[in-house]
Order: sequence, then C-alpha cells, then structure tokens
Amino acid sequence: MTSTRYGEGSTVKIAIIADDLTGANATAALLSTKGFTTMTCLDNDAKEAERFDVVSFSTDSRSVSSAEAYRRVAECVARINPEQTLISKRIDSTLRGNLGAEVDAVIDSFPHLMAIVVPVYPSSGRICVGGSLLVDGIPLQNTAMRNDPKNPMLESSVVELFRQQTNKNVSYICLRDVLRGEITLTKKLKELYCGNVRIVIIDATTGDDIQQIAQAVQKAKIPCFCVDPGVFTAQLAWLKFSSGRRRTNKVFLAIGSVSDLTQRQIKKLRYEREVYIETLSAEELINFSLNPESAAQVVDRLIDKTRTFDVIGIDSVEAPEHIFRLDTLAKKFAVDNHQVSCMINSGIAEVVAQVLKKEKSPISGLYGSGGDVMVSITRRLKGSGVVLKDEVEPLAVYGKLVGGLADGLPLITKGGFIGNDNTLVHCIDYLVTKVSGNIAITETV
Repeated sequence: MTSTRYGEGSTVKIAIIADDLTGANATAALLSTKGFTTMTCLDNDAKEAERFDVVSFSTDSRSVSSAEAYRRVAECVARINPEQTLISKRIDSTLRGNLGAEVDAVIDSFPHLMAIVVPVYPSSGRICVGGSLLVDGIPLQNTAMRNDPKNPMLESSVVELFRQQTNKNVSYICLRDVLRGEITLTKKLKELYCGNVRIVIIDATTGDDIQQIAQAVQKAKIPCFCVDPGVFTAQLAWLKFSSGRRRTNKVFLAIGSVSDLTQRQIKKLRYEREVYIETLSAEELINFSLNPESAAQVVDRLIDKTRTFDVIGIDSVEAPEHIFRLDTLAKKFAVDNHQVSCMINSGIAEVVAQVLKKEKSPISGLYGSGGDVMVSITRRLKGSGVVLKDEVEPLAVYGKLVGGLADGLPLITKGGFIGNDNTLVHCIDYLVTKVSGNIAITETV
C-alpha cells in the first residue's frame, strides 16, 4: 500500500479500519444511513475512494499475530490525515481480535490522538456497564463466545482486555458519569487528555448514551479517533460533518391501528432496532386535529430525536389499558363514533405533515399502519394517490405518493391486522433500504 495521503481534491471525511470485511461493510452501511457516500475498498490504494465521504478498509487481521495486526493497521493509517479525516478503528462487537495492538498502531502513528472506546451496539444487545461488555444482559465470558474456536472470549471487562493488550495508559468513564450528561463528560474527557491518557473506555447502554458521549467529544474539541463497532462512529461523524447535509434515509412511522397484533409488532421492532416511538393519547390527537398549532411541541421533540434515531414515529396505544372507547370520546366532543375516529386519524396526519415540513427535516420515508390513517395522511399532504411498486409482504405494499406537497415520498402501508410479529421489522428494513441516500422532503406543507 502507498503511504501517500489523500490529495487536496479528496472528499474523504471518515476512514474506517476494520479487522474483517464484514465489519468494514457494516460500519460503512451505518454511515450510509446518515447520508454519507461510502465505499468499502478491496484495493487499499483505490484512487476512486477519494470521491467518497467514507472509505472503509479491512486489514483482515482478527486472527493474525498482534505484531502483524499492528503492521497492517499502521500501514493503512499512513495515508490518512487525521486533521481532515475522522479515523474509526472498527472493533468486533464481541471484542474478538487484536484490540490493543491495532489501537496502538493508530496512536503511535498520531500520538496526539486519544482513542475513545465505546464498545456497544445497543440494538444488537451489546452494552457496556461497569467497564464490562454484556451481550443480551449476559457477561461476554459467559456467552457462546467463550467457546469461539479462533478467538475464545474469557474476559468480559473491556478495561482489562485493553490493559492486557497495550502499554498505553488506559482510563475508564463509568455509566454514572455518562448519565450526568454532556457537561460532566466534557470535563472528564478534557482532564484525561491533559493527563496524557490516550485510551479511554466509556460505558453506554442506549442510543441516548451514545449521543451524549458524541456531543461531549465534539464539545471537548480533543483530537481523537473512534474505537467501536460502528454506532458511536456514525453518531460522532454526523455531529462533525452533518452541517448543511440534506441526504438521509430516516423513516417516520404513523401507527393508528390499536390491534393486539400491531402492539406485538411494535414491541418486536423496539427489541430488534433502535427506534423512538412516542405514544399520543386519542384526546391529544383530536386536539391536534382541531388546533394544529398545538402539535408543535411534539413535532419539535420528534425532530430532535432524529439526531439519535433513524426510525421515529407515533402511535396511539402503548398497552391494552390505553385503548380508548370511541363512544366515550364521541360524547365528550359531541360527535358520533365515525367522526371521532376521523378526528384521531386527522391528528396523526397533522403530526406527519408538520414533521415533514420542518426546515431540514431528515424524514424521507413513511410507514403507515391502518388504512384510514393513510387516507388521512394522503389528504393532508394533498396527494392524489399512491403509485404501487412492490408487495413487501401479503397486503403490505410499497409505493410512492403521487402529487401534492410530498410528491414522490416513498412509503409502505399495511392494515392493522396484517402479518405476523416480524412484519413491522421487515417493512421498516425494506423501507430504509429503499430510501437510502434520498433527499428529504422540503416543500412547504
């Protein structure tokens, strides 16, 4: 590999160095969902890579000696200018491989950089508490990874693993400090950096924790690189480079169905993916229908959540006890049952429309559950219909809105009693793939 750094014409903002191709692809894919153009390089000297925001390399070093892993990573980073490009040393989500040697290679190449280690992937059940990695709530050393034939994992402590594999000064920030917020984290990071610490492991259990850490790193303005399975890298990259970016593939869910099946599908989605779904009461939705300006606070909160989550949305029932009686609401608002149902659907449509109209709204795809809900949304957006493109699952269809204020908006619509417990996960994964790299809707709604 040449040691020539990317030239002046390079657009590369993030360089990922993974120890296998799967990891290189996975982290590049995460950044793609944030709107970055990405390329996984099989040829480490590919000139074409300079046209992309993100370049991702595999050193294929997970199962080699620590000395060889060090050499390969050092060779790879030789062409990176850390003053212009954020380095991500991608690590396995179960901590396999030559963690210490590969991080050392980056630090030895750029001694002023601090390694920010956030070894978590919450949506896959990987969290760090007390400096130890838990997989679905179980300490790493007690999982099946203990018997991995190539890289048996006999230690759960991320802190100890690094201390065993590096001669650098390793420090640790606990979950308690993370939960105290950005100010506390920023102060600690500055203190550690000034104390010549070059590797710091940080606890995290949720997407919100990762966001807090990324914001603190950005505010601290310390020279650093990411060491993680990809989620922290994606969050920090978004904060560093997203100013003025419009491309994204964030998806909004509008769920009006109150069926038991729908609630099971939502529960499954929450377990499988990092999503934010806000439950709004029927009365709130009716109020939004009658007084659209009253939805502003909810809309602002939803937009703010897109900084952390790629899938956000609303529903009207979180648990069986929240199911509303139409006759009671009809009596309260002096209308009949049909009218009150229409008002609830109109409230959902109002939230959708206002989320789409927000300046720099990152939403570029819509999922709607409940046929009446989609009718209300289409009318609120002044669309004339939907051109159908595909059947994702039986009676769950993908298409694009025709006409109106969100012409061409990709969407999936499904009835509330359609599918099985996995259907919503499948639909959202399908939609995210379809809208990857789209431009967000910006017309006045």
